[in-house]
Amino acid sequence: MIGGVARRVSSPVLVGRDAEAAQLRAALGRAAAGQPAIVVVAGEAGIGKTRLVTELLGEAGELGAVALTGGCLDVGDGVLAYAPLVEALRSLVGVLDPLELERVLGGARAELARIVPELGTQAGEPQAEAPLAPTRLFELLLGVLHRLAERGAVLVVVEDMHWADQSTRDLVGFLVRNLRAGVALVLTYRSDELHRRHPLRPFVAELDRSGRVERVVLGRLGRRELAELLEGILGEPPAPGLVAEVLERSEGNPFFAEELVAAQLEGTRLPTVLRELVLARVQGLSEPAQRVLEMAAVAGTRVDHELLAAVVGQDTDQLVWLLREAVTRHVLAVDEATGAYVFRHALVQEAIYDDLLPIQRGPLHAAYAQALERRIEQRAGTSITGRGTAVELGQLAYHWYAAHDLGQALLASVQAGQAAESASALAEALGHYERALALWDQAPEAAARSPLDRGTVLYRAAAAAHLAAYEDRAVALGRLALDRVDAAAEPLRAGALLERLARYHWTAGDTPRAMAAVERAVAIIPPEPPSVELARALAAHGQLLMLLAHHADARARCEQAVAVARRVGARAVEGHALTTLGTCLGILGHLDEAIPDLEQGRRIAIELANVDDVGRAHANLATVLDMAGRAADAVEVFLAGAEMARQFGALGRYGPNLLSDAANALLSLGRREEAERLLDQVFDLDLRSPAIRSRPLTVRGTLRVRTGDLAGAQADLRRIVDEAPAPLDPQNVAPVHTGLAAAAMWDGRLADARAAVADGLKLMATAEEPYWIGELCQTGLAVEAAMAAHARARHAEAEEQTARELADGLLDRVRAAAAAPEVIPTPAVQANLRSAEAEWSRVTGPGDPERWAESARAWEALGYPWQAGYARWRQAEALLAQGAPRADAAAALARALALADGLGARLLVAEIDALGRRARIELAGPPGGGAPDDPAGAATTATDELGLTPREREVLALVADGRTNRQIAEALFISGKTASVHVSNILAKLGVANRGEAAAVAHRLRLTG
Repeated sequence: MIGGVARRVSSPVLVGRDAEAAQLRAALGRAAAGQPAIVVVAGEAGIGKTRLVTELLGEAGELGAVALTGGCLDVGDGVLAYAPLVEALRSLVGVLDPLELERVLGGARAELARIVPELGTQAGEPQAEAPLAPTRLFELLLGVLHRLAERGAVLVVVEDMHWADQSTRDLVGFLVRNLRAGVALVLTYRSDELHRRHPLRPFVAELDRSGRVERVVLGRLGRRELAELLEGILGEPPAPGLVAEVLERSEGNPFFAEELVAAQLEGTRLPTVLRELVLARVQGLSEPAQRVLEMAAVAGTRVDHELLAAVVGQDTDQLVWLLREAVTRHVLAVDEATGAYVFRHALVQEAIYDDLLPIQRGPLHAAYAQALERRIEQRAGTSITGRGTAVELGQLAYHWYAAHDLGQALLASVQAGQAAESASALAEALGHYERALALWDQAPEAAARSPLDRGTVLYRAAAAAHLAAYEDRAVALGRLALDRVDAAAEPLRAGALLERLARYHWTAGDTPRAMAAVERAVAIIPPEPPSVELARALAAHGQLLMLLAHHADARARCEQAVAVARRVGARAVEGHALTTLGTCLGILGHLDEAIPDLEQGRRIAIELANVDDVGRAHANLATVLDMAGRAADAVEVFLAGAEMARQFGALGRYGPNLLSDAANALLSLGRREEAERLLDQVFDLDLRSPAIRSRPLTVRGTLRVRTGDLAGAQADLRRIVDEAPAPLDPQNVAPVHTGLAAAAMWDGRLADARAAVADGLKLMATAEEPYWIGELCQTGLAVEAAMAAHARARHAEAEEQTARELADGLLDRVRAAAAAPEVIPTPAVQANLRSAEAEWSRVTGPGDPERWAESARAWEALGYPWQAGYARWRQAEALLAQGAPRADAAAALARALALADGLGARLLVAEIDALGRRARIELAGPPGGGAPDDPAGAATTATDELGLTPREREVLALVADGRTNRQIAEALFISGKTASVHVSNILAKLGVANRGEAAAVAHRLRLTG
């Protein structure tokens, strides 16, 4: 110290980081231009990560950007939920005026105030009470950032991600995947901290795979850069010997280099051990100042003045003087935004804390715990239960545990778990509850005073694990909770636990155990007097039966659930059961009963603002409308549901299904471009899990089949099957396997198509799904018709007989589904049945034109152009095969083209065009002159050079397919003699001796397929 003022120990300019700083500036520039940017800064401790982002924060201020910063704290994994989020959002109150703050927070204010009380709620605005799913919290925060970006660039910095809790990692991962506005997100972490099993390792790997993240890896400084650093500190060029010595000992680490220079300036020996180096400056302080730093280090890398003063217990003026000494000597710094004291580097805090003896640490942790309790009690006025924030109570539990006061740690852990639940930090809530459970038998007196008994803690831990997607732990904890209940003595409590356990088993993919649990719940809860527990168990049983497509049984269960719920006033359960009941009735075709039930279920969900039931009610009502053939109405309900989900901050949870299903309904109506735009929105959402991806991939696969992208369709639909943790539910089996079969059939892979249908029907063996069974069987019949035609062409009678038998079975299955006792066939079910019967007529010959006409009329009445166009094409084909008047066939074919045109259905349009050419029927060509990516153009050029006429090209393709002259005549609607003449001319023009050699030429020219 010179004249009472410490010499500078850091360079005033950033040294050796020009490229890295430019990369961060570019990210901020993209944010200023309205584009998101995510950068991860990695490097070892002391390498300069904080210094680099500090420079960026300065530049952000000069640009007028809003900068939000927060750091993760090293107080144990799973202790402080959302700590950087809390720190970052606090600053909004000071940055924005009240009106602008209200606009930016919008409907998220009450929810975010749970975590950041400083955001508060406006007068008269209700406080949020029920915990919300983490994904909803994440969406609300995403909306805040996007609204904040409307006023200019936003910079969000999260430091020390290696200390991040699970909820913070989940939140940051969500933002990385979903940021769309002008927000620059910068993350830092210590690369040398990531041991093999560190939880950040898979997180970082996932960021890299996302393709949305830039990396900045900070390396050590070289000799020239280190000389610049020392010159900035000393104010003059350093001596070469000093540079050499500092480089040798620091190995180019800037923080260690600065500490070495500081030691040299203060005339102390240059330490040889890094830990001694970090402590050297501390040991140069007065003894009282060192004691204050020891107490500060127990709090972590930062501590506020009030809390530190309470622990130190010294005279205020004396404490301020000692803190000034530590700040002046650059051991501590002051965070101007919060007034907190921050260690100049986390390594300093770690070294001081590690230097304490274990016997010193315990009392200091206890002192912090007591100070925190007093603070929380003073704020609450009475008790701390449920009054502290999740961060404060997490710190309290940490300090009591570190103080080895197991009783206080147990009580604080229970309270911290409750607070974390309320803050939607469910992974942290689970951690707190599990710590309390681990301490339960070790601290029986405290356990007896716990605000929650052990069974309730187990119950809530299981619920937190379930909502945090730790399904195996949810099942294990749920079983432990159940084991503590005597079902005979407490049937209601046991039944409630079984109902939840059934849910956990279901989401874990264990359907048999889920059904066993819910059936047991219904069995042990007394039917009288009626209870909320009974209503919930009946509703859960009904929902599970519905998901398994046992709709008649589900209907009966849900009617019971509704009756019980109404008797006990369980409005939410009533709405939930009505939605299930209406869905079952709708699938069975009882639309007059179904739609009122579904509408009432939706009204109750909206009335209670239950986001889960709001999303479900819209989805199920729209699905019933869609399956009834009212696709236009379904689109409106799907989109209304998506908009409500957006308002509730739950679009990420319900949007993937609601928007995908809306796209599917639009596709049915022939509104392909609108469907594609919706799917673009869907694939912009966070589709990180197989369950969330399933419906978007199904609909995109269907679209790709229709538009002829067969490889893309196969990839999408196969991915669903491959990723599924268990066999697909019946509601998903049919569309996926129908799509797989259709893609394979259009691609000529008939054996694969047959297998896809068989696999789907096996999974739906007991399903009561008249619509979806019709869809799948109709596709299966088309496959068997193609199989039979190929077998006839090769005179493979046994294969043809197999195809006929399988077709008969498929037709029986679809008829049985439509005629089941509980079923009233809807127009869509009837249309599927008409198409199935028409496809069956093709199995034994050319097809029945009247059946195809009926099918076409059914689909046209529904306004489904693709299905109607397909049916008209088959009708024209059958008319020509029967020798009907060409005008009739021409009219049907023209109608087919008119329906298919504009759908992007290039394979269907190509078939319609090919039939027209074979029959010499003039058709108006599709826009653009034909199907895209069609190899026919190249083949036509080659056959023109060989002198083949268009008709001879068609004959050659059939020869290559193994057709006889008679079969060629039937296919082209010409006489057998004419077919023979064409074959002879082809052999002559190609200069080949027989039909086999001609077929080889056809394959080479790609005329087959």
